[in-house]
Amino acid sequence: ALTDGGSVVESARSLLNLQSDESFNVCMEKVSEMYAMNSASPSPGPDTPSSAPSGVTMVPFLSGERSTGFRGGAQGCISGLTREITPAHIMYSCLESVISRLGCVMELVNEARCSEGHVPSQGILVASGNALERSSLWRQMLADCSSMDVVIDADSSSEGSSRGVAMMVAGALFKRELGNPLATCNFEEPLLISHRTEPNVAARERWRIAIVRQESLINAVSSTWNEA
Repeated sequence: ALTDGGSVVESARSLLNLQSDESFNVCMEKVSEMYAMNSASPSPGPDTPSSAPSGVTMVPFLSGERSTGFRGGAQGCISGLTREITPAHIMYSCLESVISRLGCVMELVNEARCSEGHVPSQGILVASGNALERSSLWRQMLADCSSMDVVIDADSSSEGSSRGVAMMVAGALFKRELGNPLATCNFEEPLLISHRTEPNVAARERWRIAIVRQESLINAVSSTWNEA
């Protein structure tokens, strides 16, 4: 879980004086255009410099860090500011930074799935939260980063995260009762899918580079955090 997701965008919106829906929507249109242009350009090679498409790299720890480091004293950081940077560049970095952290979480989840004999690519991501439900761009970023389909459950009355945890616990108890950690759970709660976003597989390498770039920034600034 992440402490800051949609709240990162809301904080940036306030900081950048994008309080009106009109100004915010204009900014997000520019962000969408930037992402589309970046996705359409040739995939970077292993020797490509790891500069951010927006020119800005962000650490989105505005309220400390939960996954993956669980450091309560962690703080946010923006790197790469120049005279040419616009509100759209900063908003782009906000979206990218949160998805990059989710990408790190997914890597840990996939490692756990592999250890249990599962194939990580055989699955979908069920998105929850107002930010992901409202933003098709953010869902596309998440799909591209994870290389998995991202779906929205139409049953908006449900608490997606809580339900997911409950199903994982139920599955673990089922396997424990059978004494077989590789057993397949035959109970699944059906989803009422309202939106499905398919990944652009060619974008996966760009996200790998973005995650490495962000991790480098986290390592560079973490010594300044007050962990008391």
